[in-house]
Amino acid sequence: MSDTRLLSTDELLRGIVDEVTEIRVREHSVMQKIAELDRRGAAAELGYKDVPHVLR
Repeated sequence: MSDTRLLSTDELLRGIVDEVTEIRVREHSVMQKIAELDRRGAAAELGYKDVPHVLR
């Protein structure tokens, strides 16, 4: 982990924006996969009530 005290304000803000963007891209990917599980009827196939129960 870098020492953020050495970064300029612009660099620090850019780093935050980059990390949040990466988080959102990953979250979107996970949501697409969850939607695909639902589309396939994975809950019934695996013996669960619904997709949230599968994910627990």
